[in-house]
Amino acid sequence: MTRIVLPPPSKPDSSGNIEGGWWHSEESGQRIVCDLCPRECHLKDGDRGFCFVRQNVGGKMQLTTYGRSTGFCIDPIEKKPLN
Repeated sequence: MTRIVLPPPSKPDSSGNIEGGWWHSEESGQRIVCDLCPRECHLKDGDRGFCFVRQNVGGKMQLTTYGRSTGFCIDPIEKKPLN
């Protein structure tokens, strides 16, 4: 099986954010709407979506967790059930 890995569409900025896709501006121009999931988060400048992965930065969608571990937990084997 061959897996093709493509580079991100943009380079990370100084804070590590990457430009995100799947969004559009509202008609009022005050917020942007994330179109990635059915929640369609309406984000003011500086707000994050329900997923906390995307953020409105200066009227553009930014990915704030690209390349970072978001769910990492090491549990000892003793916590696992025996059945």
